Amino acid sequence: MKNLIINADDFGMSTEVNFAILAVMDLDLCKDTTLLVNFEASEHAAKLAIATNRKNNIGIHLNLTEGYPLTHNIRNESRFCNSEGLFHNKKTKRIYSLSKTEKKAVYEEITSQIQFCRKLGIPISHADSHNHIHEEPGFLMILLDILKKEKIPFVRLTNNIGSTTLLKSFYRNTYNSILNYNNLAGTDYFGSITNLNYPSKKLKDNSFIELMIHPGKILDNQIYDVYSKENLSALLPAIIDGNRLMSYHQLPR
Repeated sequence: MKNLIINADDFGMSTEVNFAILAVMDLDLCKDTTLLVNFEASEHAAKLAIATNRKNNIGIHLNLTEGYPLTHNIRNESRFCNSEGLFHNKKTKRIYSLSKTEKKAVYEEITSQIQFCRKLGIPISHADSHNHIHEEPGFLMILLDILKKEKIPFVRLTNNIGSTTLLKSFYRNTYNSILNYNNLAGTDYFGSITNLNYPSKKLKDNSFIELMIHPGKILDNQIYDVYSKENLSALLPAIIDGNRLMSYHQLPR
């Protein structure tokens, strides 16, 4: 038996995504989601979570790649924002280091997103990020500092289920070890549904595994992943069967 945490990313991206995420949660196929706070539908998502008594199951989806920043200084940093002050809508290159002004801007933006999330009434049970931006080497020390100061107990691991290159595997293992050392890793493994179905290694029994999904479409009463196009209504029951579905806020802190 495995302990599964299934997290629906991108809560707050649109009302359509919000309703798809709530639908998969209503079916008890997912208990957790993470909120984007810089989109027009962010407040709608927070209100839905509170109205359905799920605010304790909501984490924050830190975002430096899409939408409009909450703070001013980062809009002047060309690595992150365009001339209109919008995030570039993509992660361009691996970020190994940040300049002094970039560090200040990133610190302000991430902190503001966390504080705004709480202002919307979400306590924040855990953290991950849009386009996995928190995995970048240049953000690690900033991230550790902010999570500790803001008392966010857990952050998503890097993918350690799927196959990858030897160099990436070394980096991911090192990164995850640092999270474990800082008591920020709530799970033993992280990956996608595909990774779980075709793992690169044998996963230990009674381990804690986080799976990432992106509910975004409801068609003929079936919920589909907006990126993989997988039918989550059909796939998730088989994955959960025989395992224990749980939430980040149920983990010991």
